[in-house]
Amino acid sequence: MKRCWIAVFLLLCVPVSRAINDPGEFDFGPIASRYRDVNGDMRLRALGPFFERAVSTNDARLWAVRPLYSTVKDPVSQRRSSEYLWPIATTKQFKKEHSVRVLLTYYTKFDVTDPKSRYRFWMLPIYFQGRDVNKKGYAAVFPLGGTIHEILGRDRVMFVLFPLYARSAINQVHTTDVLWPIYSRSEGKGIYRFRVFPFYGRTKHRDKFDKKFVLWPFWTSARYYYPNSSGKGYILFPLWGHVKLTDQEAWMVVPPLIRFSRGERMNYTYCPWPFFQKSKGETEKLYFWPIWGQKRMPGVRSTFFLWPIFKKDRIDRGDELVRRFVAMPFVQTEKRTRRSSQKGEKLQVVGRYSKIWPLWSYQRDGDSRRFRCVELWPLRNSGPVERSWAPLWTLYSRTAVGDALDHELLWGLYRFQRRGDAECRMSIFPFLYWQRDDRERAEREWSILHGLIGYRREGTQKSLRVLYFMRFGGKETKP
Repeated sequence: MKRCWIAVFLLLCVPVSRAINDPGEFDFGPIASRYRDVNGDMRLRALGPFFERAVSTNDARLWAVRPLYSTVKDPVSQRRSSEYLWPIATTKQFKKEHSVRVLLTYYTKFDVTDPKSRYRFWMLPIYFQGRDVNKKGYAAVFPLGGTIHEILGRDRVMFVLFPLYARSAINQVHTTDVLWPIYSRSEGKGIYRFRVFPFYGRTKHRDKFDKKFVLWPFWTSARYYYPNSSGKGYILFPLWGHVKLTDQEAWMVVPPLIRFSRGERMNYTYCPWPFFQKSKGETEKLYFWPIWGQKRMPGVRSTFFLWPIFKKDRIDRGDELVRRFVAMPFVQTEKRTRRSSQKGEKLQVVGRYSKIWPLWSYQRDGDSRRFRCVELWPLRNSGPVERSWAPLWTLYSRTAVGDALDHELLWGLYRFQRRGDAECRMSIFPFLYWQRDDRERAEREWSILHGLIGYRREGTQKSLRVLYFMRFGGKETKP
């Protein structure tokens, strides 16, 4: 029996090699196949899920040697992304911008056509080097010293033996830190901040507020100058706090555990926070955390149960209504419906998503539908995962677009394809292949063991193949 299987394998090697070099479609199950999927993309696969090459109808191209390497190139959007044993390394290119990441080392060139353009080379959290948007160079070795531009929302940061000494700037506001976070001073553009933590600190923003603390967190106070919400407040931690503004007033007992607030736009009660929270006004909220809670805002309603396990959201976007439900980490569902412009008509379902992790997932977007089993990635679809890993663990998939349908089991061991009512094919590798095509001429074809016995009819022309090489009747058009 072992010798028989070896003989069959050697016999299959010849037609497989011929088929790969042929630009047409063929199907040798998990060994190799080339076919046009439901989206019209031409896919060449070999060795099950490990090798794939695909060309889409808009000339986007995919290469993958899983899980070592995958790349996708889209000439329309001028994007290219590559993964190397993801998440270890990635490269991305968008128009003139090019970036590389290897673990926590990042390199980005913002214009590859300009040798003096902005770039970054960061080896987090140790080494930083680059050129900023103003084409000024910088370099730093953390925590020894240097200068870093465009980091953490700041234009630049200069430090020596951090946290011993540091200076930073955001626009016209300059900050000096000594033994951070103990001493800090900021000035510029109507902003003044001074801190000797935890003894004393003050933050003043022109025409907005003036905040102070003494022996933080025991005493904090603030005065607000907003046109529609001015006033003052203080907190004596952990005993008492009070804030009185023109549009609201709040009282705190054992802050932050107990707080009562009354205002023009909102009233809320925390007693004690975070276990009981209630608010009315712009945001309607009632929480018995972590048991149950509900919050409503304009267009959004969310509910949780046994936080963070169960959560339900309802998002109203005007013309579209989105409902989501999550039971972490096992269940995720989403339903998107669109309102009709005519009154009285029902909502039209335009999208669905459901996942029972790690068993299966189902996705619908317009007339495109996909069912997949198994589904080991716990989150929603991710490009690198879809290209590098998902095909490895997908044992069965069902994909449909309009009246086009594909079934695939065990990476092509069983494959069924239907293109409307005119074309249909099915294969159980290596035992059986069957095809019907009525698009131009009435075609019928079947074979056992890929040519041990085979039959083909095209119009009135018929042919029979026996023992792979013996042909009778009409000339075959496919290997």
